[in-house]
Amino acid sequence: MTYKTKLAIAVAICLWASAFVGIRAGLQDYSPEGLALLRFLIASLCMGLIYFRMPVRSGMRIKDMCGLLGVGAVGIGVYNLTLNHGEMSISSGMASFITSQAPVITTLFAVLFLGEEIRLSRILGLFISICGVALITLGERGSFTWDASITYILVATLVAGLYSALQKPFLKRYHAIETTTFIIWGATLFLSIYFSDLSHDLLHASVKTTLMVGYLGIFPAAIAYVAWSYALSEIPVSRAVSFLYFMPFLATLMGWFFLGEVPVMLSMAGGILAIAGVWIINASYRASGIKSA
Repeated sequence: MTYKTKLAIAVAICLWASAFVGIRAGLQDYSPEGLALLRFLIASLCMGLIYFRMPVRSGMRIKDMCGLLGVGAVGIGVYNLTLNHGEMSISSGMASFITSQAPVITTLFAVLFLGEEIRLSRILGLFISICGVALITLGERGSFTWDASITYILVATLVAGLYSALQKPFLKRYHAIETTTFIIWGATLFLSIYFSDLSHDLLHASVKTTLMVGYLGIFPAAIAYVAWSYALSEIPVSRAVSFLYFMPFLATLMGWFFLGEVPVMLSMAGGILAIAGVWIINASYRASGIKSA
């Protein structure tokens, strides 16, 4: 792996970790829908400026444009809507631990619907991850309660598991900047149905909170997604996503430092268990010689 690839992964992970904290701050004055739309309106503007200043652009097919717009609508649009709703009542650090369970969701689907072989190590990984998420819930709520916020975070986790795999085929044909531009534009088109929510939020939001949303649009959105797309174009998806293990710990530290979200020890223990379960599942795939695209 080259130095540029390592740098791209580090940039993406650090900025995405900060996004969990920024979202919690932005939700003080913005609705989940208004926050998502404003963030990606800003990101779309940034990507447009970069895209149209590219010295050479590929002749992208209409079919691929539509495909990338669809990836953006689901992989970024739905993800950010559900994540924002989830973070209305779940701390930034614990939300990042739960969304890091994307490989667990993928494994469940593979076993249930694709007839994939059931291995003892994968069952163990699933069990450990589920126990970890349960401990996070107990630490955050004081009881094993299931509510809308948990559902939202789990939907975001499912979508996160699909995003990297969905965009990988396009990165074999187009530059990372081109791919990311159309993905972010797709997210913004999807989120534009919430324009009335954004209009209402802008009338009441403070300048400080709006600047935070601007940060989310420029850095964790535009810059981080370009960096991640570049990394995916250079190394396999399975190797790239393994670095995401570090993100929840960074997000927890940032939430503690910037928002005063002191992590509950039970939730932290659950987060570590959840990450351990994902690691066991991924190790099982590596041991069996299965590689991602």
